[in-house]
Amino acid sequence: MAVETGRVNLELRPIVPDELAAYERADEYGFGIRYDADDDRHAWSGAELDRTVAVFEGDEIVATGRNYSLDLTLPGGAVIPTSAVSWISVRPTHRRRGILTRVMTYLLEEGAQRGENVSMLTASEGGIYARFGYGVATRVLAVEMARNTIAFAAPVQRGRVRMIEPEESLKIAPELFDRVRLQRTGAVSRPAVWWLDAWGQKEFVKYRFDVVYEVDGRVEGFAIYGVDGTWANGVPDRTVAVHDLVAATPEAEAALWQHLCGIDLTNRVTHSVVAPDTELPWRLRDSRQVRTTALRDWLWVRPVDVPGLLGLRRYASAERMVLEVRDDMRPDGAAAGRFLLEGGPDGATCARTEATPDLVLDVGALGSISLGGITASVLARADQVEEQTPGALAAADRMFAADRAPFAFTWF
Repeated sequence: MAVETGRVNLELRPIVPDELAAYERADEYGFGIRYDADDDRHAWSGAELDRTVAVFEGDEIVATGRNYSLDLTLPGGAVIPTSAVSWISVRPTHRRRGILTRVMTYLLEEGAQRGENVSMLTASEGGIYARFGYGVATRVLAVEMARNTIAFAAPVQRGRVRMIEPEESLKIAPELFDRVRLQRTGAVSRPAVWWLDAWGQKEFVKYRFDVVYEVDGRVEGFAIYGVDGTWANGVPDRTVAVHDLVAATPEAEAALWQHLCGIDLTNRVTHSVVAPDTELPWRLRDSRQVRTTALRDWLWVRPVDVPGLLGLRRYASAERMVLEVRDDMRPDGAAAGRFLLEGGPDGATCARTEATPDLVLDVGALGSISLGGITASVLARADQVEEQTPGALAAADRMFAADRAPFAFTWF
């Protein structure tokens, strides 16, 4: 697709394998980073090249973007294919020219043509994507604990924690993760190429260690972490920095935290991607020992086809309501209009209607409430949802509630 920006003609199209190095270099320019020349990053960046988009000014790539084919677990257990937006960058020399809007429009249309009901992303900046119809659907905590003050109220006694090397971990972790993510609302899949490249990158974990928790020989959880810091005058000043922790049971999660909080010659334990409804503080004798250092957005969701999305999830209570959804970016798309939603724990239907709306909201607000992590009432108080029928907000809060806070796990 060719577009004209100012006096410069730009071409938007997928890249071919010979253009991958230039595509990665454009991403370096956009993010102000340099990838390690010795790293083989092509497993992740080189996947699904037909879903990439590069903006060419002549022979040069001046902006990048792409969709990955990732799955999302909805409330009630349905797993749906999505367009997972990633690699969004614009050269500093080409910003404020509308190029990002072109890229985002291209990716939305690409996903819609594939029949994907949802577009989603994890954002490098929080102020960019609302204008494209994305809403914050999941959040994460960053936590820090002083190791010498941590005491578990009821330590896990059974099972064992075993240290393994990354090569063995790579054979174990994907199966365990798939078990977990199919049961957790908001979880995002991790394809084989993700494990090969995105998992445990050197810039995240300088000195990497892997552990698994086993019960009767069956793996029930895994964690990877780094130990960062130094020694000063014979005294350690070191941090256990948890990079990924996935557990199939509360017991497995507790056992892994016990291990991480008991590593000698360290002073602190940190993890920046913790579910907001974690039970960790309540497992300690003093819950204040878990200090929250950040609460931030993680997964942003943008409905592309409202009936396709809302008709597939399950709902906590049986309700009937009419939603009027505004989509300024795609006013004629499948996410704009009025929709009659009838749903409950056993299933749902969602179809276009001419009936009077009970709630009016933008497509991004619908993305925020779609997984049950943000309530319609909260967004109404922020002037993002309008109640047209008394009681509709309370009904939406009941209906869209999830069994647990949605948690995505995966960065992309």
